[in-house]
Amino acid sequence: MLTGDQQWLLLEGAADATLVVDWDGRIRHANRRTLEVLGWQPAELVGQPVEVLVPPASRHMHVSFRQSFGQSPRPRMMGAGIELLAVHREGHEIPVEIALSPLVTEEGRLVIVSVRDISDRLRIVHQLGETAAKLAVVDERDRIARDLHDNIIQRLFAAGLHLQASLGRPDQDQRLVGVIDEIDEAIKQIRTIIFTMHSLRGLDAGFEPAVRLVLAESSRVLGHHPSLIQHGVLALVPDRLASEAIDVIRELLTNVAKHARATHSSVNLLVEDNRLAITVTDNGVGPSGGSGGGLGLPNLADRATGHGGSFSLLAGAAGGSVATWSVPLG
Repeated sequence: MLTGDQQWLLLEGAADATLVVDWDGRIRHANRRTLEVLGWQPAELVGQPVEVLVPPASRHMHVSFRQSFGQSPRPRMMGAGIELLAVHREGHEIPVEIALSPLVTEEGRLVIVSVRDISDRLRIVHQLGETAAKLAVVDERDRIARDLHDNIIQRLFAAGLHLQASLGRPDQDQRLVGVIDEIDEAIKQIRTIIFTMHSLRGLDAGFEPAVRLVLAESSRVLGHHPSLIQHGVLALVPDRLASEAIDVIRELLTNVAKHARATHSSVNLLVEDNRLAITVTDNGVGPSGGSGGGLGLPNLADRATGHGGSFSLLAGAAGGSVATWSVPLG
């Protein structure tokens, strides 16, 4: 059986930042990788509550999660399906993956917490998502170009030939009427294609990919990539509501870009109890700093009310803004 010192030596060799936390949430040990991943010297963390590494807005909730884990301890990944963030020693937040392993020792019950920085992985995923979205746009443009060439241009060319054949010939009213009908039909098809181009949301691939596409698009004006947090089954959101939800997310992120002066924002999607809730948070100046005087936010409130739901824009507990758009699925 390994002694306590030998166990700590094993942790020093771990590839991830590794903490040993007691049942009260106090850090008992930290390996040297915590300096590389989280910026903390191991000695600085010993004796501190583990919540020092949790973003301020989530600390109260984390205490509840930790107590829940204590009631049913088992090795598992923390927050499966949720994008987790840890606070670096310098104050910024980094995306992480966290594994929890309970351990019974002579010193009592402990939890081994492994923290892995996944910034590079998410960067690659986001780049792949942007590439896939660009390819989808290219494919759609190719299809539209084929439709324009194969259908509409041919119709208009044929109409032109009819008009040429009618020049200088009497009693051609019926032929001209037919040409006018052809031109009207071509105009209808052009309008349909324009509508398709304006309505392209990426929803053919599903609600979640469409949301990620909006986040990728918004990152260009925000100056940072918003994080995405999901709870529940997004596939339960009907297409009609999903399309409107995409517009809502885009409007809220645009509002952050215009007015918040934020360096971080997140989109939380919750599908629960036959209800969809979209919460967009940021660390900017908050509603009092100016959330815009346009029609965007009032329109969001009207949209929510039209679905029997609600919309709110409040100051965040740790600063910034919290906007929530919540509607029933039915």
